[in-house]
Amino acid sequence: MIGVKRKILTVFATAAVLASSFAGIASAAPFNAASNNPNVVAFYPSGDHGVVGENANHNGTDLVMRAGQSGNFQQWFYGQALEGPNGSPITEGDHSLWKVSRGGTCPAGSFALQVSTDPNSNNFWGDYLEDGATYCVRTNDFHVQK
Repeated sequence: MIGVKRKILTVFATAAVLASSFAGIASAAPFNAASNNPNVVAFYPSGDHGVVGENANHNGTDLVMRAGQSGNFQQWFYGQALEGPNGSPITEGDHSLWKVSRGGTCPAGSFALQVSTDPNSNNFWGDYLEDGATYCVRTNDFHVQK
């Protein structure tokens, strides 16, 4: 378990350092993005966040990066989730890969998610996503114990 904890903390720390090392973090309504790195499309040091494939409320740090011009994204989350016994909080990290679906289907183990760029929609996950596109989202969940 220590190896998994070390791995997720290393991955998240690397991503957080990359995001925070960019001098000018500017607001890009309604998301925070790095003005000098177009690959960082959202960064929140704290707050409530959704994680695809998980129903529990998540509170912590969230970072989303674009994978070049591919239309694909990676999301990192680290913080508390109400996924413990009887809905108690646990510390966890999540890493999600968002890939544009080819033909509307997704591989086993991925969630098919059609998104909207309308903030009032139930399918709104970010204004940087392709409106109406179906994404195949695979989330790796790392429960971190102190």
